[in-house]
Amino acid sequence: MLVTPESHRRNQRQALVAVGLVAGTAGVLGWLSPPLWLLLGLGPFAYWWVRRRSLRRTAVMQQPFPDQWEQILRTHVAFFDALNEAEKARFRQLVKIFLDEVRITGIRTDADDTVRVLVAASAVIPIFGFHDWEYHRLHEVLIYPDAFDDAYQSRGGPNEHILGMVGLRHLSGVMILSKPALLAGFAHPSGTHNVGVHEFAHLVEKEASEYGLPPEVPWMAVRQWVRYVARELTHPSRRGARLSTYAYTNEHEFFAVLAEYFFTSPESLKRQDPTLYALLRSLFHQDTGLLFPSVPRHRQGIGRNALCPCGSGKKYKHCCQPKPG
Repeated sequence: MLVTPESHRRNQRQALVAVGLVAGTAGVLGWLSPPLWLLLGLGPFAYWWVRRRSLRRTAVMQQPFPDQWEQILRTHVAFFDALNEAEKARFRQLVKIFLDEVRITGIRTDADDTVRVLVAASAVIPIFGFHDWEYHRLHEVLIYPDAFDDAYQSRGGPNEHILGMVGLRHLSGVMILSKPALLAGFAHPSGTHNVGVHEFAHLVEKEASEYGLPPEVPWMAVRQWVRYVARELTHPSRRGARLSTYAYTNEHEFFAVLAEYFFTSPESLKRQDPTLYALLRSLFHQDTGLLFPSVPRHRQGIGRNALCPCGSGKKYKHCCQPKPG
């Protein structure tokens, strides 16, 4: 996603190759039919078409990072707070590019800067260990005022229990997130639930299956993961990480729930199941257990009796606090 000197040069070469192909094609066709020499005029367009994304991202990366976004990251995102200065700079660049390319739309609620930056942070965290990553499938994130049902409806009905979803069929390329759940996931860094990370972990899995694994992920780790998941789903009583029962819905939810644990409570996961932790460390190419001890101890998250961060006016325990499942 980031434009590096290496990717910049590679993109320039690709653009020049495209121009060469246009010129060669125009030359052959022009020899057969002189009016087709006009196709040479497509050369500059071909160059721009190949270069457009790299040039746009370069321009975005050169823009200053807004002070308000910085404050949101430092206040709410424990992962960012634990990074060193060089890593923080890279995280900021990824956030800027994500927010430039993915629309974030509030549905009957406001998608303010806090929401937008937390969505971007949710996207960056799972892929931060990869050198180059693209969310090819994602074009827009819809922010709902509450939980919703299987038909993507949020009207306060009894069947509305979904906090996040990657859209299907006519909503392909769209992610839906409950605003209260998104805020709650970052309000309690010592917990094990983060709906933003959960849903983007689903996208990571989908992208990897369609476009291939990042080079940082060893094939041996993938084989071990497949065997581990098959064994755990067949014999859930053997689990050592004390996961939410929702993880055992299927292999996709197992991966997403484990991602939540890995990025929100790595020390607990590492202590309960060192083998699983090591496997996730290889899959995500990150060692989160080394990160979070550096987070200041005063960041204890929101208390059960504090007002819920979603703005409902209710206590956290009666509103968005994750229920045991």
